[in-house]
Amino acid sequence: MKNLFKLLAVCILFLGCENKTDMSPKDIKIDRDICAHCKMVISSANYAAQIVTKDGKHYFFDDIGCALTWLNLQNITIEGEAYIYVADFESTEWIDAKKAYYIDGANSPMHYGFAAYKNAVDGKDNLNFSHVKKIILEKQNETHSAAHHMH
Repeated sequence: MKNLFKLLAVCILFLGCENKTDMSPKDIKIDRDICAHCKMVISSANYAAQIVTKDGKHYFFDDIGCALTWLNLQNITIEGEAYIYVADFESTEWIDAKKAYYIDGANSPMHYGFAAYKNAVDGKDNLNFSHVKKIILEKQNETHSAAHHMH
């Protein structure tokens, strides 16, 4: 009877852990993985971004701009529905995009112009995530409006 109880306890623990979705970032395969938004091969680890949705799916992006544009077009919020990670420009380690510091004027793959850093960069204008998101979505809306007027 004691062994049955132990077995049952182990099963309950295992089942409790099993339905926790792994929301941690995965490694990108540079020059192999494709940007989920622009469909180009991701060629630079320094600017890469990654979104993990609550169902545990990983989407890779070559630029924070592609990631935010894709999120907006998918109508997914990062409040409870997804995690967004960016590569630290210097180390390429994954960091929480909402906690990163951004520098404008970078030569990023899709020309959104932002590089992310784990720590604030001395002597530079460090932008926060919400500021970067606002700029990128404004650019996206301008591009969408311009394309709409051409038709």
